[in-house]
Amino acid sequence: MSISQLSIANFGSFKDFTWKKSIKDSGGNVINFKRLNVIYGRNYSGKTTLSRIFRALETGRIPANYSAPFFTIVGDKGEVNQSGISAHGYDVRVYNRDFVNDNLSFLVNQDGGEIKTFAIIGETNKEIKDAIAEIELQLGSLEKKTGLKHELETRRKDKDISKSNHKVADDALSDKLRTHANDKIKKNREYGVAVYNIESIKRDIILIKKAGFKPLSEDEKSVKSALLRQEILPDISSKVSINLKFKHLAATAEALLQRTITPTQAIQELLNDSVLQLWVKEGIPLHKEKRDTCAFCRQTLPSNIWQVLDSHFSKESTELESEIDSTITSVDNEIKRIPTFLTLTDNQFYSEEKLAFDVSKKALDISFEVYKKDLEALKSALQNRKNSLFQTVAPPKPSHDEKVIEQHIEAINGLIEQSNSRSKTLDKDKAAARDALRLTEVASFISTIGYDAELLRIAELKSISEAANTSFTDAEKVITKLEGEVSDLQGKQKDERKGADRVNALLNHFFGHDGIKLEAKDNHDKTTIKFQIMRDGKSAHNLSEGECSLIAFCYFIAKLEESKSKDKELIIYIDDPISSLDGNHIFFMFSLIESLIAKPIRNDDGSNRYRYKQLFISTHNLDFLKYLKRISLPNQKNHGGHQHFMIERNGAASNILLMPDYLKDYITEFNYLFHQIYKCRDQELAKINHEPFYSFGNNLRKFLEAFLFYKYPYHDDKNDAFERIRKFFGDDDTAIALANRLNNELSHLESIFDRSIKPIEIPEIPKLANYVLDKIYTSDPAQYNSLLKSIGEPERIN
Repeated sequence: MSISQLSIANFGSFKDFTWKKSIKDSGGNVINFKRLNVIYGRNYSGKTTLSRIFRALETGRIPANYSAPFFTIVGDKGEVNQSGISAHGYDVRVYNRDFVNDNLSFLVNQDGGEIKTFAIIGETNKEIKDAIAEIELQLGSLEKKTGLKHELETRRKDKDISKSNHKVADDALSDKLRTHANDKIKKNREYGVAVYNIESIKRDIILIKKAGFKPLSEDEKSVKSALLRQEILPDISSKVSINLKFKHLAATAEALLQRTITPTQAIQELLNDSVLQLWVKEGIPLHKEKRDTCAFCRQTLPSNIWQVLDSHFSKESTELESEIDSTITSVDNEIKRIPTFLTLTDNQFYSEEKLAFDVSKKALDISFEVYKKDLEALKSALQNRKNSLFQTVAPPKPSHDEKVIEQHIEAINGLIEQSNSRSKTLDKDKAAARDALRLTEVASFISTIGYDAELLRIAELKSISEAANTSFTDAEKVITKLEGEVSDLQGKQKDERKGADRVNALLNHFFGHDGIKLEAKDNHDKTTIKFQIMRDGKSAHNLSEGECSLIAFCYFIAKLEESKSKDKELIIYIDDPISSLDGNHIFFMFSLIESLIAKPIRNDDGSNRYRYKQLFISTHNLDFLKYLKRISLPNQKNHGGHQHFMIERNGAASNILLMPDYLKDYITEFNYLFHQIYKCRDQELAKINHEPFYSFGNNLRKFLEAFLFYKYPYHDDKNDAFERIRKFFGDDDTAIALANRLNNELSHLESIFDRSIKPIEIPEIPKLANYVLDKIYTSDPAQYNSLLKSIGEPERIN
């Protein structure tokens, strides 16, 4: 439970402050709040404004007179903004001006204000103490990994893992659905959906799962796709109507095939050989009244040949032949008429009817082919009878079925009606086609990704997550109940007077104030207690600002021992607690914070544990900041580390930034000056950083003035600076001369302006720096090593 970042779009003097853009180290890495955070800012820079955001976390409300606040707090309990300030997981305690106004209004308004009472644990009795100890044994400890709290943490981890597993699986499926919806369907113009998202595809899946849904086949998909490209077609003006003449032709042919005729005087040889008879018959018109000899054998034709042949080929046979020829012509005409029976093409139909038309047309073509063969068989029979006029021929049996042909024609006529009516419903049909194509695509997709199996797996993971959450909640209820019992037991020991006594103890122990006390007094009927500030046994008024600051802060520290705060993992924010305090009280204020809040407690195993989860201390006072450099610092590896920040105000806007090294690293200017001289001890160091060498004259002069003044605090010679240098270096005239020359030349330019236009003489600077450093070490090794330690350098051994 700690806070890592804070971005402030609008709150008081903070405007458009973004943590990730502003709080970076020299390498561009974002730096977060640590366990311990020291914040420096001048008066009116925005320190109290910042503390009020943390105070809002504690109270659950935004302070008054902040128009349109907008901020975001980021931490391990999630993000919190101004809207969620009343419900979050951060346990915060803030000391600032608002805390004083809310709890110690008497210090602000000594005529009408009051001091709110609070109770801390008073004297214990053995029964209550044992009962609390027994419950706390049950509760156990997270750090020691014992009891119900450790079990709760285990269940919390199980809950978080199972919740994460469910979320990962659910998110993965949702991502697949979302990606397919956006990339495959929304972008496909064929489906015609301008807005299609994960909710859309989920609705389609519900439709697919309904009984009766059947995805389109590949042929059906082609038809639907073609329909989407279809323009409105002209109506087919007439239906198909076919009048088959086979029955009439067959009846006529049958009469001819079965008619019996006989010649007047038959030539038996011709009767016996129909081919010969046909040959003779065909030869008559080639010879009669044209030749006297046979065109085939060249013999003279008999004189009675025509009379004999006319007696054989009678008028009756001639008429029959003529009728057969006429009927054959009619059959041929019917055969020629077959291709005209159906002149429609599939291009005249919409795609939805086109496929059915092609099927019916194909079947009809087959029937027509059978019909044609029947006609050809009839023609062949007639031809045979013609070739053998005096012999009857059995009529052929037809194979075609006129009813089947009529059925196909009716089907086509029905398709004509459908296609003609589709012009009116084309837009609606296209919409239905798009839906069918889209649903088919979705059906194929969910089959490919194993959607149903994944739903079952997610449902199982959800069940596991819910079970783990129930287990955690049940365990949490048990702990809450037991903690409530502890609070009730502690409540029996609570004593407001002990709260006042604790404040007085802090005032007396840390600040030596025994003249001012906080007393708990009963009201007139002794039903309630109120706090009152007393001085020398009388109600105290006209308190100084320093006294108000001491009382308020001791009150805050004592209040941390309330049952609702004691032994809790708190985020503590202390805003500028040293207002109007003198130097001694500033140090004692630091000592109070260090002893009761910052200093770690040593565990039995030698490790440290801290009284706070996270600590923020802000100040405008450089003396207090100097003391804060001595505060117990949690290390980064095991305890969350520490960080120094600074608040600056540029114009009307406040900003948070990392504290500069010169403020963070040096306790005093004296330490800084020593460090700069130490950096000049080796000429090679000028290649790394030349600035200390150019500032050497001023830095050495100021350092020696301070160092030698405290070493030789009194001197009656007017030239006391020179005398102190002489005493410091003793008999080393070279060092004295060099020190005086460099001090004068390198720290002044007024009388030696020409030196400013020359490069600085580096070799003499390391020489004098080492003179000074060696002399300090020789005179007082302990002081020298302490100075080295203050600048982060190892001790000098020889």
